[in-house]
Amino acid sequence: MEESKEVLLRVEHLCQYFGPTKAVDDVSFDIHKGEVFGLVGESGCGKTTTGRSIIRLYDITSGNVYFKGTRICAGTLSYRNAIKAAKEEKKTCKDPGRIAELNEIIARNKAEIKSANYDKKHAKKELVTRIQMIFQDPIASLDPRMTVKEIISEGLIIQGEKDKKVIEEKVFEMLETVGLVREHASRYPHEFSGGQKQRVGVARAIIMEPELISADEPVSALDVSIQAQVINLLNELREKLGLTLLFIAHDLSVVKYFSDRIGVMYFGHLVELAPSDELFLNPLHPYTRSLLSAIPLPDPEYEKQRKRIVYNPLADHDYSEEQPTLREIKPGHFVSCNTAEYEAYRKVLK
Repeated sequence: MEESKEVLLRVEHLCQYFGPTKAVDDVSFDIHKGEVFGLVGESGCGKTTTGRSIIRLYDITSGNVYFKGTRICAGTLSYRNAIKAAKEEKKTCKDPGRIAELNEIIARNKAEIKSANYDKKHAKKELVTRIQMIFQDPIASLDPRMTVKEIISEGLIIQGEKDKKVIEEKVFEMLETVGLVREHASRYPHEFSGGQKQRVGVARAIIMEPELISADEPVSALDVSIQAQVINLLNELREKLGLTLLFIAHDLSVVKYFSDRIGVMYFGHLVELAPSDELFLNPLHPYTRSLLSAIPLPDPEYEKQRKRIVYNPLADHDYSEEQPTLREIKPGHFVSCNTAEYEAYRKVLK
């Protein structure tokens, strides 16, 4: 990945399990300051769970999330599994040297658990509030019993702002910033259209002066014309406020237009990561090629000839001897593959 840019958010080996279901499994990526990082994949692939885990709506199972160099999320499952494995081996081990190594592994992982729990408990609130989220469904994410003013100002009040004049002026400023008017402040969510509701959601996020916004499919519930307006609004805010965005979507056309880099997720795994233009020009993973082949174009002649690529993991990969890992095929272009696939992808790009 590019090291010349400042890394604002770093996700390392993120795992989010719900019982036996591995919603997100060993996902790692960086988001650089000022960029739009797109996260795409089919419904149920784990992209929304990734976004919610990053902003601490979930307690992550394993892995770490760093924001501005400070760990804000820490999971302990991998450390607990390492301790359990070491204790099991220790029961039958008779080699004094190996027993000493196992004791060291147990002690080291106990220290990691203690450190992770401390960081989880003491993560600075003012740092965490620098990450805000725009939710997918503008209807469900707004409390119908609260006025727009109450919805937008809630974060400020929670953070301790008590001056009603300051709160009111800040709310009016945010409404005008997102293309609404002051009169909207006294209305309730049911009085707005879908696009206006999403603008209220955007105002609620930016009033906290965030550095990173996690936008979870912010246009998927809107009409096409309104989608363009909201995307243009996010673009304007990105330039005006210097925002960094994690843009979660399944509409690849929108993601290509809006994102600087794109990560592709499948069944909880990150299978490909590359700059936007590079991903569309040289898709390498079979799942990425399948996704791109599904993009329709407003051209009847092209649509008659368009061939869908069907992704079948069992047929497209042989992982019986070696499991895949995320490898850099060319600078900035990462693909989940084993050694044999890595060599094949390298030849394709030559």
